[in-house]
Amino acid sequence: KFDFGLKGTTFFDIKGGVFLNNNSLGFMDFAHFPGNRSFVTQADPVKSFRLLDYYLYSTEEYYFQAFLFHRFRKLLLTQLPAARMFGFREGVFANYLYTPDSNNYTEFGYSLEGILNFFRLEVAANFEDLQYKGWGIRVGISTKLGNAVSIDMETD
Repeated sequence: KFDFGLKGTTFFDIKGGVFLNNNSLGFMDFAHFPGNRSFVTQADPVKSFRLLDYYLYSTEEYYFQAFLFHRFRKLLLTQLPAARMFGFREGVFANYLYTPDSNNYTEFGYSLEGILNFFRLEVAANFEDLQYKGWGIRVGISTKLGNAVSIDMETD
């Protein structure tokens, strides 16, 4: 992560890989990506896609994925002192996946965290080869529950 002081904090996660010998791989051995099609999610907002089908781009060849999340100290709603007093935090994110079949899958979105100190609301749009494909809304749990990991960021 990178802390930009009054401008906020940027979190990122980048992974890539290649199968050097994929002659005898079963589907369970493929590289699978953290997709999500449900309305409510406990997935880590820095390490998961919001709108990707679960196994759509699983691959036995090569892949590259990148997640970028920036939490602002003040953006839209958090310009209001009352919103900050209630603990709201805003962020934007961009996610990218490249596989031989993924057509440069990309997501962009907005996140509002701290709703009732427990939830986050996200709006995301997805693209393939920069062509708009759709959008969706997700409700996330913004605390740690069991083994589900949330974004680990200090509050301002």
